[in-house]
Amino acid sequence: MEFRLGFRITLVWFVLALTLSGERVEAQRAGCKNVHYDLAFILDTSSSVGKENFEKVRQWVANLVESFDVAPDKTRVAVVRYSDTPTTEFTLDRYRTLEDVKQAARNMRYLGGNTMTGDAISYTTNNIFMEQNGARPPARGIQKVAILLTDGLSQDYVLEPSKAAAKAGIRMFGVGIGEALKEELEEIAAEPKNAHVFHVTDFNAIDKIRGRLRRRLCENVLCPKMKVQPDRFKPNSTSYGLEEVPGMCKLLLSQRQHGQLAA
Repeated sequence: MEFRLGFRITLVWFVLALTLSGERVEAQRAGCKNVHYDLAFILDTSSSVGKENFEKVRQWVANLVESFDVAPDKTRVAVVRYSDTPTTEFTLDRYRTLEDVKQAARNMRYLGGNTMTGDAISYTTNNIFMEQNGARPPARGIQKVAILLTDGLSQDYVLEPSKAAAKAGIRMFGVGIGEALKEELEEIAAEPKNAHVFHVTDFNAIDKIRGRLRRRLCENVLCPKMKVQPDRFKPNSTSYGLEEVPGMCKLLLSQRQHGQLAA
């Protein structure tokens, strides 16, 4: 009798966990639907990637863009492929619907060649995120985001191009596979590094980070800033008016990172 009761309790908790997990994923997707980006993928198509693995990259991009509401007045998507030289697969204003972007992603061509990552970052900054190629003007307040995926060490320097991208207002994510160096990914990625750098062992595992990456892309919507009276949290405060603080889930994340909250 006790065994059956214990089993039932365990089953209830398991079902509840699955339900909450599903709701969390749906919340992330809903959050991404409510945030609008000019979003560019910068994809390594060097010889070390190979045609078979690049097919997995195509599908990964198609799966990831499903998180967004793709439309001219919402999220726009572009793709740059690179090896010896960078090439525009399609610009931000080329496709107007999610299905068109997904189809274009599945049809991307594989190049082969060397790994000139720094050149690809500069190319994206100077060509993709331009108004004549579909980027929206700064006054619109649309965040510029680039997701760079590579499987190895760059054969040129990435730090200065990455600094120039950041200065241009581009939020960079670095996704490394296999032999890609964490140190180089950190040079590429925006701050904080631990929120913008991802690494997996091989191409078979890249889909496993899709949920984590989507969560990072959506967190500004899921964790909005709140305005509070400063003296609610600061004893003897002499400041006046309302003050912006991070959303509650960001506060919890910060506490966990600083050891103030148990994982």
